[in-house]
Amino acid sequence: MNKSLMLRLLFTTLMLLAIPGLAQQPDFKKDNFYLGQNQQLEIEIHVWGEVNTPGVYRVPDGSTVLDVISKAGGPTQYAALGRVKISHALGQMPRTEKVNLDKYLNKERAETLVVMRPGDAVMVPRNARFFWKDAISFVADMAVIANVYYLISRNR
Repeated sequence: MNKSLMLRLLFTTLMLLAIPGLAQQPDFKKDNFYLGQNQQLEIEIHVWGEVNTPGVYRVPDGSTVLDVISKAGGPTQYAALGRVKISHALGQMPRTEKVNLDKYLNKERAETLVVMRPGDAVMVPRNARFFWKDAISFVADMAVIANVYYLISRNR
């Protein structure tokens, strides 16, 4: 049996067993999956926002949003983990859902994490701390400029 036929058979079997209702999704294509180095099925996910290394990542099929953010280097200090957005691209109606990772990580692990699908995009927004850091930095810069102006005008 040649390698191409074995891969098709493996892919079809995984589709039928692991992902119920997949045949009803007309936009689902085998091009959305990749075969990794360990002969593991992988999907491509986009990660944006307040993560250390945003970009497009290939992750094992069945990865959660937490796995994807970890693969992108983890959240930055300005990440609002309570308002993570996931945009699902496949299917007839694209949709966005919010995930509260703060709740999952800090308090209750009862909430199940979203399992990523091919073409999903994860957006980690900035928290309010980022705004205040910029505002305080701006005020400090203005104070330096005002102080220099005062010193120059006093010495005339």
